[in-house]
Amino acid sequence: MIQDFRRLKERIKSIENTRKITCAMEMVSAAKLNRVKGAFLASKPYFSNMQRVLFSFLSDIEPVSHPLLEERKERKTAAVMVITSDTGLCSTYNNNVIKAAKEFADRSGREKIGIIAVGKEAFVYFKREGYFVANSYLGIHGKFSEEIAADITKTLTNMFLTKTVDEIYIAYTHFSPNLRHKPAIEKFLAIEYEKKERQYYILEPGKDIILNGLISKYLLAKMRLVLLDSLTAEHSARMLAMKLATDNAKDLIDTLTLLKNKARQAAITKEVLEIAMSAEALRG
Repeated sequence: MIQDFRRLKERIKSIENTRKITCAMEMVSAAKLNRVKGAFLASKPYFSNMQRVLFSFLSDIEPVSHPLLEERKERKTAAVMVITSDTGLCSTYNNNVIKAAKEFADRSGREKIGIIAVGKEAFVYFKREGYFVANSYLGIHGKFSEEIAADITKTLTNMFLTKTVDEIYIAYTHFSPNLRHKPAIEKFLAIEYEKKERQYYILEPGKDIILNGLISKYLLAKMRLVLLDSLTAEHSARMLAMKLATDNAKDLIDTLTLLKNKARQAAITKEVLEIAMSAEALRG
């Protein structure tokens, strides 16, 4: 009984230490979520307006010709940029987007697909599974950077313009306010757009200069939004996972505390009985 009591006491102490860690991680994730979520929500109206202006402009100047709008007839190769975290402890956040990207790559023919891994989890998985990893961006650790967004946009654009690949897709996790984050796969290049009603713009300084400027800003804005969306989902998933771990630890501590009290009570009862039996034996 004494051994059971001590074993339960040590286990409770161990779980309490774990609970302190998960609680601290939950608070850290909540702080990071508030920062990146604010940037994500602020960037959505900008991207929506940028997209509206570009699509309206493209509809207004048809027929339009631009290398980044070129839909290639023979689509021999493609690239998929997969956005994951550099660390775990975020529930199914990484697994879901990796699974979606893998299924997409396998449907398209994995020998034709090049993976661009953003985050260590994607890099390790696709490298281990034998996929061609064309490029990687590691060590982001849940922090958004304008430089990283610009660098990735430039890399993907160059891959398409040099015809290294014929299509580029982005696999990421879309943040949902109800915390049911779902993986999404969207086409990045070539740019696809919906035709709008013509506005008959007066163009100054010229069609090509305006078009080049709009497309470069649009692609950067889209990359920025996708990265912020994915990072918001990551911190949200980690915060929820740590909250569940903290709650489970508390429930386990309560259960073990009850067992510890029962073990202590049983030990005390046993000792009282032994003393009573010894006293009875002495009285003869």
